[in-house]
Amino acid sequence: MTDEVRAAIVGAATGAVFGALASLLVNFLSTRFRIERYHCTTKLERQPRFGARITARVFNGYDYPMNDAIAYITVHHQESDVLPPPNGYDAFIKPPNDVKCVNEERLCWSINGNPYRTDIYGGERQSLDVFEVNDSWIEIPSESGWGAIRYEGGRLGKARVFLRRKKYEAEIKIVSKDTRAKKFSVVIDPDDTSGSPLKLN
Repeated sequence: MTDEVRAAIVGAATGAVFGALASLLVNFLSTRFRIERYHCTTKLERQPRFGARITARVFNGYDYPMNDAIAYITVHHQESDVLPPPNGYDAFIKPPNDVKCVNEERLCWSINGNPYRTDIYGGERQSLDVFEVNDSWIEIPSESGWGAIRYEGGRLGKARVFLRRKKYEAEIKIVSKDTRAKKFSVVIDPDDTSGSPLKLN
């Protein structure tokens, strides 16, 4: 093999390696940019109170869909705040044997069947069920929906928890296949008179 041929082979191999590395770098930076753009443009918007059920809207401000978006809630409360489900209702967290604090528990979306995950298209606002206020309690839904609703197919919903009616600090976290998690600090105040018991910090 002549020196010229050897040099040509080495040059071609080196070019291929650098080309592959450059392609990987471009793809990595493009993915990171897309993830950061999703993160920066995802918003949680509180909605005016309408009846007992309190919702928020999750806004995807980016150009592309957020696939399989899931919302989690954490409520800072005492175990003594957990109430037994009212007659006709059921809940995952309840006394006496299933008492714990609400920590990163799934919510459900305000669309048919109350699914726990949904796609949010670019520029779309998707409604999220957060809690319901009663004279004596606050009901937080779960990935199974609300505690006394019979869904299509006969499935009976099941709430996450019933809490004593009072003010709580909380956190809502939005995750999806396309972006890293984003957290929003909120306040649950059932006696708020400003238009919505859900306040964004």
